[in-house]
Amino acid sequence: MSNKGALALLAQYEGDSSEDEVSGTRVSTKRLHRDDDEEPQNKRLERLPVPNFNLNNPEEVVDDPTLHEGRLRSFPHERGNWATYVYIPYEANEGLHRLISRIADSSQVENIELKYFDHFHLSLTRTVILRHHLIEPFVNTIRENISHFNKFIIMLDGLEVYINEEKTRTFLGLQIKTGYDTLLKLVQCLDHCLGEFKLEKFYENPSFHISIAWCLGDQTEKLKSLARDLNQELEQLMNEFSQENWYIYVQEIFCRTGNKLFQFNLL
Repeated sequence: MSNKGALALLAQYEGDSSEDEVSGTRVSTKRLHRDDDEEPQNKRLERLPVPNFNLNNPEEVVDDPTLHEGRLRSFPHERGNWATYVYIPYEANEGLHRLISRIADSSQVENIELKYFDHFHLSLTRTVILRHHLIEPFVNTIRENISHFNKFIIMLDGLEVYINEEKTRTFLGLQIKTGYDTLLKLVQCLDHCLGEFKLEKFYENPSFHISIAWCLGDQTEKLKSLARDLNQELEQLMNEFSQENWYIYVQEIFCRTGNKLFQFNLL
């Protein structure tokens, strides 16, 4: 494989993880013979360019926040590390779209630059780092530990403000009204799975929520003021739209690790 080809393979890395494996380069070890009138072998080898490509010491990947809306990574970008988390999906509906429209209008008035998620979910673990060879045993451990859980319903409630541990992003999210006890039991099972792989467990006394929008930096006070006004509008929306817009019927949970997605059906 040429040096250019090897670099092209490395450039296929996408997102926070990759399924690509670095393939080895086979080098010919045939002995060269020369006749008396040929140029000496060592002279010819002196003219060969030395490739500047070392698989044992890959270049450090420099994080560029401008490529992902100013967000900073919580952990270094390293080949072979797979960002992994377990969650419950929430499908956007008419009620949620109307709420997002109200949030957008209010944030413009308050001059708060919010960005909105394309997909919505309720986290059951932190985002942890998993090595590629541990994916299959980790997924099997989850499947075994949650196999006894039944389907259940989560009712949504008002808006609340959250901030990440690094205080680099502030979030506006929907709290839950019912389903806390079942969610807590799920988290305890998943914490057991994480512990087996020496991975960080979920937050103590978690506040389960579905993040809707976010902004850079610590904007807690601004967003709390915004949330107080928006909760009055949310109450009106909850009366205007049917209950189906404001609950989740949890039939499965998911684990995303890199670009792999695993589904676990509940009883």
